[in-house]
Amino acid sequence: MARRKTALIALVVALSACTPTPSDPTATNGSTTEATGSSTTTTHPDPTTTVVDPPHPSVDVPTAAEFDTFVDETTIRLLELEPQTVTDIGGRTVVGLVDTTLDDLSPDTAALRIHIAERAIDALDGVDRHSLTSDQRISAAILEWYLSDIVALGAYPDHAYAANYITGYHAWFPEFMADIHPIDDLPGAESYVARLEAVGRQMEQVAHQVRRSANAGVLSTTIGRDIAVWQANNVVGPAASHPLVTDFTTRCQAAGIDQATIDSLVVRATAAIDDSVNPGYEALVATLTDVDTRPDSTPGLLEVPDGDAYYRTVLRHYVSDDVDPRTVHDRGRAEVDRVTVELADALDAAGFDVDDLGLAGAIAAADDAAGTTRLASDHDREVFLRATDARIDDSVSRFSDLFESLPVTPVEIVRPRPGRESGSGAYYNAPPMDGSRPGRYYLSLASDAFPMLTYRTTNHHEAIPGHHFQLALQRESTGLPILQRSATFSGYAEGWGLYAERLAFEAGIYDDDPLGDIGRLRMELLRAARVVADTGIHALGWSRSEAIDYLTDLGFAETNAASEVDRYIVWPGQAPAYTLGMLKILGLRTRATEALGDDFDLAAFHTEVLRHGSVPLAVLDDVIGSWIDEQR
Repeated sequence: MARRKTALIALVVALSACTPTPSDPTATNGSTTEATGSSTTTTHPDPTTTVVDPPHPSVDVPTAAEFDTFVDETTIRLLELEPQTVTDIGGRTVVGLVDTTLDDLSPDTAALRIHIAERAIDALDGVDRHSLTSDQRISAAILEWYLSDIVALGAYPDHAYAANYITGYHAWFPEFMADIHPIDDLPGAESYVARLEAVGRQMEQVAHQVRRSANAGVLSTTIGRDIAVWQANNVVGPAASHPLVTDFTTRCQAAGIDQATIDSLVVRATAAIDDSVNPGYEALVATLTDVDTRPDSTPGLLEVPDGDAYYRTVLRHYVSDDVDPRTVHDRGRAEVDRVTVELADALDAAGFDVDDLGLAGAIAAADDAAGTTRLASDHDREVFLRATDARIDDSVSRFSDLFESLPVTPVEIVRPRPGRESGSGAYYNAPPMDGSRPGRYYLSLASDAFPMLTYRTTNHHEAIPGHHFQLALQRESTGLPILQRSATFSGYAEGWGLYAERLAFEAGIYDDDPLGDIGRLRMELLRAARVVADTGIHALGWSRSEAIDYLTDLGFAETNAASEVDRYIVWPGQAPAYTLGMLKILGLRTRATEALGDDFDLAAFHTEVLRHGSVPLAVLDDVIGSWIDEQR
């Protein structure tokens, strides 16, 4: 899956979902924290406030000639509040933004973000859309959606779980430092240490937000809290042998930094573990264990003040379309019915009699037949990763006729960082706009036996023709506005990932692999069931056990079902994005096919879906509608 929140990035997954980078949709980014550069101790001012008062963007209405600059300047003003996002997308080298600090999570910065968005909306409202080019009109619609989403979510500053174990800053920081923060030279090494020195303050801000939410009646379940505590405790450790120090040393040496300088930086980094990292994470653990939790019997947002309105807002945010929870629930049930029939037919055709075994029994038999790959050692895991890499490379030719252009940036298959691997399935991190690192497909190999039934489907979702095709092309599109190169709207991103799974089937990938196709349908069923369970929990008041029972009745193992449901509880509104996004793309493809007949070109359709960067589903309707008119 792909990643993020109200900020400009998105990512990732439980089972075969994708796991994101931070954070929750109402959390705020943007750091004004400054490390001294030479100090070996870090002082943490009041985490609830920050001095952020840069110049406000002009509300002068841009002309058509000024419009592209207006879009980029508005995006840059928002990115200035999110230095970690700047690093993630390669914004320092592409647009010259400072990214040596951490995101500031204070209410002041949240208010500033909303203020910037509101002023930009005022300016955008005055633009004569008829004076713009067709691509500019699309950019205007995307920006309008993005800005209005910031404002809408800003009305609920305490409703998201700040210590969300999937998207929380506490969970992301170790991976961010190890895999995203670059150490190619001395400035990169110095800013790495500065970020270590600053993270204590950021964790204090997370802890403060946890208390604010609790005071507002927004509580985590006990399970969600316990996982977050486990994650935070995993980061705390002896300074000299801490992975954030040992990995730093290795990377500095690889960057060619002289040993005396490395030794000096390691002294600072070691001190930062003792003075910032460990105290910050310990303070977060203390807060999490101190606040109340919510009973499993009432895990949904209906139990939260204004929870119904917030759920509608956050569902709109993730789906990136105007949707009604009850309508979404009913559509999910219809999809579950459709996919269940297809899956039962595929199981019967492969010799797994559903009438005799039941759906769950037939799926279990297929799972057993597909088998596992034994991973008894790290060597076995490395061999498996390289085999996956080769399999993905070999699959590119199967899709070349379905696309007019392919990404230049390579995809790298790696394991998640220790402490995150056991809680993740597979996810993808997009390459930065500056091309300084590849796209990364993270594949969890924590178990000593990797199940193979859904293996191929996961590869197609995360890599080719899924997220890597989509997001690498987006980042490589130098002619697009910065927003469209850097943003990720979940309905579009995850919808494309699920559509890519279907595309693999249509390309004949499973013609000689009936078990693989059963795995594909099993994952499509899971995504449809997510729509039902997520809306069931948060719009209809289901208990945790009701949601688990719903998934187990569809043939999913109880442990996997419980993991899925706990995800929906802490990350409301995100799970429906997969199926609703796929249905949108398939619906638009059908519309184009019917309108253009023999003139319909699937590769050209894919180009139009992808060439504008990340697009809210609400805007994609108009994009494809205009394209159809142009093809006639």
